[in-house]
Amino acid sequence: MKHTYVGGLMLISALFFAACGKETTKSAPDTSPLNTTAVAASDADHTGMVLTPGGWRPSEKVSRLEQGQHLDVQDGRLRAIDDATGKVSKDFGAIHADAGSLPDYPGNVNSASPLARKVKPLNSGWIAYTYWTNPVSTPISYFSTTWTVPPAPSTSNGQTVFMFNGLQNSSYILQPVLQWGPSAAGGGNYWAIANWYVDGSNGTAIFSNLVRVSAGTSLTGIMTLTGSSGSNYSYSSVFTGYPSINLTVSNVQKLYWAAESLEVYYPVVCTDYPNTTKTTFSNIQIQLQGGSQAALSWSTANAVTDCGQHATVVANGTPNGVVDIYY
Repeated sequence: MKHTYVGGLMLISALFFAACGKETTKSAPDTSPLNTTAVAASDADHTGMVLTPGGWRPSEKVSRLEQGQHLDVQDGRLRAIDDATGKVSKDFGAIHADAGSLPDYPGNVNSASPLARKVKPLNSGWIAYTYWTNPVSTPISYFSTTWTVPPAPSTSNGQTVFMFNGLQNSSYILQPVLQWGPSAAGGGNYWAIANWYVDGSNGTAIFSNLVRVSAGTSLTGIMTLTGSSGSNYSYSSVFTGYPSINLTVSNVQKLYWAAESLEVYYPVVCTDYPNTTKTTFSNIQIQLQGGSQAALSWSTANAVTDCGQHATVVANGTPNGVVDIYY
């Protein structure tokens, strides 16, 4: 696995901006993030596009996975399978499989607005995050993170906030996602959770049902390796205590790149971020197949700093890792 190239990817030159100062006590961001800022939004109305935690993409490529179904790859095609009958419920088409080992996210996120909007003063995409590549061939078998649903933003300007821990390979990301604002899964001016499996090249994006949650709720997002055969691996993505939105995918490429991330689209002012200083991602645990703890050591990327946003590693390693993401 050519994991050493990930570090090089993250050193792509980034743009930095003057902090707009929602919190005056925010510490300085890192100086070597990957640039994920948005280009200026077009005033043209590009119909048929929807927002995912992976950027904008055509609505025909985005689907809900119904309860009682799971995703499965057979003969190079991604399909929804009925759990009870084993029959194909829907064919989502050919899977995207990159030949290399570099993850698609966050560098390819399409954050240019397809909606009829004026140019926004702030930037979009993966804002601040930590990342780690599994350096050994033994697969990641368990990745859990706990965080508390923050207060809602104090202003609403059509923005969408995503927060998640995620696992990806060179082509797809599996992620339990907390969102505020609208997305293809639904939502509005409230917090809600869903599990997603998203192609990193603006292709297929599959989501579970969306469940509303309240500020102050403790969430634990967990991705688990549920089986393997040769070079094919099966995983589940869940929020503890919310079984109706579990998402399972079978016979996919190994997931080896882990992240704790804040991803935001179209904030206008700094108060469009959650009305708090930071969100703490705690009890971080990454295990390898066989039960050993991974040699986890996070790297930090602060791609957008226009409101002083940044990620800080409070406690490295596993099973009690802690990452703070500031707004």
